[in-house]
Amino acid sequence: MATKTTTTTAASGKKPALSADEQQKIVSGFQGLRDEQTQLVQKTQDLEMDLKEHDLVLSTLSTITDKQRRCYRMIGGVLIEHTVGEVVPALQANREQINNVIESFKQKTEEKGKELANYKQKYDIHFSHERPTQQQTNKSANNNNESGIAKKEPQDSGVLVEKDT
Repeated sequence: MATKTTTTTAASGKKPALSADEQQKIVSGFQGLRDEQTQLVQKTQDLEMDLKEHDLVLSTLSTITDKQRRCYRMIGGVLIEHTVGEVVPALQANREQINNVIESFKQKTEEKGKELANYKQKYDIHFSHERPTQQQTNKSANNNNESGIAKKEPQDSGVLVEKDT
């Protein structure tokens, strides 16, 4: 993932310039938070697939009327023989646990998103597609001056991060 960073000069009178090391630390921290959020989303998706598999097995086993019928269950890579009557309650309990973990991961993902937004705001982080170019800024300033509208100039301070593709 390539990153680009920009800072203002100290002479501009805006925010003080960040050193390359400081910029790199900010970008690394931001990318670390994004990686954590991505991992949470991936784990949630994996668990949702497991939940669908549990639902499929439970729906199949619900059609079986003989609760003493043999069935096999994979536990930790080992195939174990059980009866349908023994497996169904265990699968339902696992399904509930998976559902609880999914809800927990969704909540953590939301919290991580808020943390990311705060971090982004705190360090004035912008993706390269979010920040207007200098030419666009000059055009809009000229148009606003001609129309008599006063508009606050965007600050060039902060860190610019190139979006992952």
